[in-house]
Amino acid sequence: MYSTIVFLMLFLTVCLLALASGILVLQSNPKSVSNRLFFALIIATTIWSAGLAFATIAPTREGAELWRRISAFGWGSVFAIFLHYIIHISSNRSMQRAWWFYAGLYGPAILTILAFALPVGLNTEPYQLRHTEFGWVNVAEHNFWDIVFYAYYISYTITSLVLLANWSKKSQDKTIKKQARFIFFTILTLLVAATFTDIILSSLVGFLPQMAPVLMLIPVSILYNTLRKNQDDGGNPLQFNISYIHIIISVVFYVFISFLQVNFRSESITIGQIQLEESTFRGILTQLQMFISIYLVLRESRPGFIVSILMNSINLLSSIVFWVRMDSNIPLPGIISYLGVLVLLLIIRTFRKRSASYIEKIHSQHQDLEESERKLYKLAYYDSLTGLPSREYFMEKLQRSLERARKDDTRIGIIFIDFDSFKAINDTAGHMAGDRVLQLIAQRLAKRIEKMGTLARFGGDEFLVEIPDLETDLPIHAIIQSIMESLKNPVVVGNDEYHVSASIGVAMYPDDGVIPDTLIKNADIAMYEAKGRGKNQAVFCTGEIKDSTTKNHTLVNNLYWALERDELQLLYQPKISLENNTIIGFEALLRWHNTDYGVVNPQVFIPMAEQTGMIKPIGLWVMKTACQQIKRFQEWTQSELSISINLSLIQLRDTSIVKNMAAILQETQIPPHLIEVEITESVAFQDEPFIMEQLQKIKELGISIAIDDFGTGYSSFSRLRTFPIDLIKIDSEFVRAISSNLHKDQAIIRSIIQLAKNLDLKVLAEGVETEEQLQFLKKEGCDFIQGFLFYAPLPAKSIEELLNYT
Repeated sequence: MYSTIVFLMLFLTVCLLALASGILVLQSNPKSVSNRLFFALIIATTIWSAGLAFATIAPTREGAELWRRISAFGWGSVFAIFLHYIIHISSNRSMQRAWWFYAGLYGPAILTILAFALPVGLNTEPYQLRHTEFGWVNVAEHNFWDIVFYAYYISYTITSLVLLANWSKKSQDKTIKKQARFIFFTILTLLVAATFTDIILSSLVGFLPQMAPVLMLIPVSILYNTLRKNQDDGGNPLQFNISYIHIIISVVFYVFISFLQVNFRSESITIGQIQLEESTFRGILTQLQMFISIYLVLRESRPGFIVSILMNSINLLSSIVFWVRMDSNIPLPGIISYLGVLVLLLIIRTFRKRSASYIEKIHSQHQDLEESERKLYKLAYYDSLTGLPSREYFMEKLQRSLERARKDDTRIGIIFIDFDSFKAINDTAGHMAGDRVLQLIAQRLAKRIEKMGTLARFGGDEFLVEIPDLETDLPIHAIIQSIMESLKNPVVVGNDEYHVSASIGVAMYPDDGVIPDTLIKNADIAMYEAKGRGKNQAVFCTGEIKDSTTKNHTLVNNLYWALERDELQLLYQPKISLENNTIIGFEALLRWHNTDYGVVNPQVFIPMAEQTGMIKPIGLWVMKTACQQIKRFQEWTQSELSISINLSLIQLRDTSIVKNMAAILQETQIPPHLIEVEITESVAFQDEPFIMEQLQKIKELGISIAIDDFGTGYSSFSRLRTFPIDLIKIDSEFVRAISSNLHKDQAIIRSIIQLAKNLDLKVLAEGVETEEQLQFLKKEGCDFIQGFLFYAPLPAKSIEELLNYT
């Protein structure tokens, strides 16, 4: 009796586990052919196992044969379905669309079902049943139809094994190879075990039930685990999930408790010193089943829920059938209990799904937050264009390297790279092309630097390199050479080539600074020194470079306050007429007496004023002061004296310069024809229509225009003809050549004077210092001279004394 119950429990456990596996796989993807075939395999296995279970405990031979026939629908078709599944996953699927494929594949299965399941007379005695201690068992006589079935199941199983072996051999995917081999050895083991237990051992002993359905649970569980792993998370399909073992154990306990309930006949039971009535004991068993069901739902989620629903639904239906057939109220508490458990399972599942949804949202938000943090980190610490570390990353990295260098007494090199004339690429080819050039250059530099240090984009076309842990400065020279080598080949963007050179400045820790800001500043200073020396070279920062830069920086700052502090002064150099050797006017020359550095050379502070824009207010101050002073000179001499004022290109580009000059003339009441503006030859011949318009407007004010340093630039005869100029100033370089008897320079002076005469222009020679120069110029017809032979530039007070004396 108990042996029968054990086998019944095994068969029903197989039914529950197999059915649960099939439902879960089909739910995951109902449209998948593989999933559908697996579910069909599960249904066949369930029918096979359930038929054997009830045939074993059937009260009569007729009942046992009926369940055996029902079971034959399962075992008669399971091998064909399994082979179909293996063909589907391992072979060419095009042939599966042909009708003959299904006819050939399922023909033996249909024949088996006709012979063993349906009483159509094809097999008059399909079963030889014998009642044993294990219930009703079949003792095969190995007749014709038995041999047909043996041939069917052995041939189909061996074919499956061959297909699996061939699939494993041909596949290039290592996971598929392992998967195919694992299934192969599982099926081979099943074939050997089932043949031994159900054919050989059954024939020899004659009283053992079939074990094949129980053994079928092994490949079913393997295939289930494979499909679930492949479809859910892409994990290792060969790793058998421990949850499947939990479910098997739980189902066995549940089925065992169910049989205790069914077969318990005593009015009471004694456990130790505790005596329990039948109803109490049944209630305890029902509660245990409820705990197992809840455990499965909570522990194994969806698989546990499906198994629990199946187990409790079967028990509920069994209790209802028993209640109806026996006309007794004994099963009523169990029915209510099973209904309550089903409701409870549904409630738990519902809340678990909601909780899972909330957890998923929280997890999703957490992932979004982490992704946002990663994006913010990348935005903060990496350049979006080149992908290189940004300035902020570089500063933090350099700070850490400095701390390590102090501890280890090592050196650090900072390389500041700026590409020469890169703005021209943006201006001519566009910013998109310029950005692409930067990206390609960044890739070249990154390959050269690699693991030796850190390359970062500092901004625009400026890059920084940090080389830590140095014992000497030699590696820095090698890296600079490598950087220069990388820029020799042009950068190709589309069909265009761009030749890019770089000016490089280098600062060393601890010589040039001990904090990041100072090191980078000094590397920047050295880079600008490299540009000043002609670009396309590298310069190491030195004390002299730092002192010069510091001085220039201080001068620039002081220049902003020069007007307010009354540090600017005008000197006046007389201009002499060669007709009568008298003073006909002056050139206003700007000087700066700085409180920190004394007299600053105009060649130093004038470019500073132009770069900072201070040339505009300083230029207006010069004109106003010069106009006021020349008015006083005229009052003392009672004669007309002119004043020359230098204008730079920056001043001429100022749209308000003409208006401001007119206002100064109005304020000082100086006749415009006594004012002369001097522009250099390079400014005069700028190919800018706006400059020409500005000069025309100045000329319309009545102011005369002179070209300074004539002959040192690129003169244009057509421009001399069209420009509104009145006077040409011969540069002192040619005048000095007169004393050297250089015939070519003397010829140039003759040509300039003659050219001016032909164009009806006046001529002034600068830098006259000797009598020989004076006589040559007078002989050649020069109109005016200016130089130390007569007067050096003098302050206003000295000019007043000079005018009073003359």
